[in-house]
Amino acid sequence: MSVETRREVAPVDSPDVPGLMRPRGSEVTYDHLIIPPHWRRSDETGPGAHNPLFPDDPGVGPLNPQTGPITGAMTGPLLVGTTARAFAKLDDLIRLNVDDRAVIDARRDDAEQALRAIFPPRCALPLVGVATIGSAGRDTMIRPLDEVDIFVVFSAANSAWKRFRWDSRDLLLCVRNAIGGERIQTIGTRGQAMRIVYNSAPDVHLVPAFDHPRAGYVMPDCVGGWLPTRPERHASWMADAGPRVASAVRLLKAWNRVCGSHLRSFHLEALAGKVLINRGLNTRQALAEVFRHVENKGFTAYDPAEVGGDLSTYLQGDDCDALAESVRFARVHADDAVEAEQAGRHEDAVNLWRQVFGPEFPTFG
Repeated sequence: MSVETRREVAPVDSPDVPGLMRPRGSEVTYDHLIIPPHWRRSDETGPGAHNPLFPDDPGVGPLNPQTGPITGAMTGPLLVGTTARAFAKLDDLIRLNVDDRAVIDARRDDAEQALRAIFPPRCALPLVGVATIGSAGRDTMIRPLDEVDIFVVFSAANSAWKRFRWDSRDLLLCVRNAIGGERIQTIGTRGQAMRIVYNSAPDVHLVPAFDHPRAGYVMPDCVGGWLPTRPERHASWMADAGPRVASAVRLLKAWNRVCGSHLRSFHLEALAGKVLINRGLNTRQALAEVFRHVENKGFTAYDPAEVGGDLSTYLQGDDCDALAESVRFARVHADDAVEAEQAGRHEDAVNLWRQVFGPEFPTFG
């Protein structure tokens, strides 16, 4: 079937795409795509304008450069007591290191080099840019490095949007066939990407998208439609939240892994940001506050870029049941650990945190 042929795509009524089944009075329709007003692109950020998502120089690394642990150097003035020292060591253990960053940059560079050769500016599907997104781009990923999300943005010019607008799966197939990609799979809640398998980790999730003239970016969803996405907003939101929140997110991901990895990565980021932004808490207090919030109010958290809805809807009853006891256990021990640290009983505090994070947490002394 030609990509010019319109196919009927099953309507979707999902919090990820507000009002996709029918337009609202204040919404704008671009062909069949509905653009909610709160995520339309402003005139000054249209195609061709400077885009913070893509570096100006090809040699520039990821959007959020790696920085040291938020507690500072091991002898810095902010590193007070052995409890803080233990957390700094854990953050060093789980945070991506220089070698990991080099691999991520190499994956992105490989993708860009191949795609720019296949999709030059004057072709029918011109490439706009390639960027590292997801937790690797926001400095919230934890080791081991197993996969990287690479955002591949195409221009809607040269009638490219008209070719693919009725079924986003055609864009996936076009890119996959052009680069000899591996397989198409779900990414995030409802998006689709190509998984490029390497001989050694990390593999790559190649996420094709259009640089939409009014919306920002739209990527393929799982039913042939288009999913709005604003990764540059996610990156700036995490950067504005500050390094303490990013550190707390990494630690929460380490805790989640110990508890069976029931929670998705971006959901944890949004949840931590909802609880911690502008609170001024240290890392230990921040973790205790997140556990307390979840125990009392649940896992509801919304997309900080105001594109999707509640990020917790993937959780099933069995997931919540499995997490309830883990959260309660973590909250009780975190509260006791914070109290012990404030009283100067750092050995007790470290031992309590070790029960929360498991054997990966540094021992006292």
